[in-house]
Amino acid sequence: MLKIPDEINELCDHCLGRIYASLGHGLTNQERGKALRVQYCMDKNLNCKDVIPENCYVCNNLFDSTDKFVSIVINALKNYEFNTFLIGSRIDYEILKRDKDLNEKYGNLGESIKNELDREVGKRVSEKIGKDVSLENPDITVILDSMYESTEIIPKPIFIYGRYRKFERGMPQTRWIHEGNDKSIEEYIGEITIRYFDGKNYFLHGSGREDVDVLMLGNGRPFILEISKPRKRFIDLKKIENDINSNAKGKIEVFNLRFSTRDDVKKIKEFTGKKIYRLVIELEKDVDKEDLIKKLKSLEGKVINQRTPLRVIHKRSDIVREKKIHSIELISKNGRSVEIEIEADPGTYIKELANGDEGRTKPSISEILDQKIKIERLDVVKILDSEE
Repeated sequence: MLKIPDEINELCDHCLGRIYASLGHGLTNQERGKALRVQYCMDKNLNCKDVIPENCYVCNNLFDSTDKFVSIVINALKNYEFNTFLIGSRIDYEILKRDKDLNEKYGNLGESIKNELDREVGKRVSEKIGKDVSLENPDITVILDSMYESTEIIPKPIFIYGRYRKFERGMPQTRWIHEGNDKSIEEYIGEITIRYFDGKNYFLHGSGREDVDVLMLGNGRPFILEISKPRKRFIDLKKIENDINSNAKGKIEVFNLRFSTRDDVKKIKEFTGKKIYRLVIELEKDVDKEDLIKKLKSLEGKVINQRTPLRVIHKRSDIVREKKIHSIELISKNGRSVEIEIEADPGTYIKELANGDEGRTKPSISEILDQKIKIERLDVVKILDSEE
């Protein structure tokens, strides 16, 4: 038989029943507490009304405010869209300490007062608004402060996968401090999207990035846009896609937008697809076309060594990277102007493959032609899936 707590005259049914919460399945803590009180009164031949305290010494009758807490939570949620939610709580430290001490005294067979309050408020909110509680991945989390009768709303971020094409040179991928009124790709996509979701902020996670002066063409670059603290969740992404493309016409284009997850951000960062580039260079001196083709082909299948380029060494570690040149084709030659298509490993510095970067990339087109190379333009024309 269970030991009836010595403090029975000082505990509400919730706190009394919570001492043995791991026993008597199918009962709430309140029901379990009532059962213990009835057993005690029958054993002592007492009137149960005589052993119900006016004020519980552990919780200060916290659970008498459950209906008020439910109303506070529902009111806080009224301007948010969501399917699932979770309740968390902040409870006065002294209450938590008394609850912990009581639980330890009777063998740690119970549960914390915080767990019970979270569950009871969550259950009643769910019944009233018709939304499900999710312990693993809620759309929105509500932190209830029982002392100040207030809430903190924490919506799960929105993640949107898509691809973008970039048609204008001089445009950075993400926001940074720069002169003029030029927008980044992140701003063109994020400023419109955040308005639809009524969010707090936005962040673009790209699968790599192209240089500011490089176009992104072909099948586009994969990205995920993250919207923090959104009030809206149920938005037609096709409307957003059309709005972005209309606003940024001639500058960027987005397509294939779909809802995604935080796990996909990591995947997109680790994406290992090869890339195909179009490079236009100007030779220092003319070269016979057939000889040019032969020398370019000598790089095909080669693994080149690239020391961190001088142009980015101020922000990246000075290391040597090995990158494979899978194919290289001469597209056209007009005097000393040469257009080349290159398929290379992700992360290959194509400009440095061309000009050699003062010997930091070996071998290079500059080295095999034994002359200086001027970069006219560089475009990414396709990002290959890892299995291609």
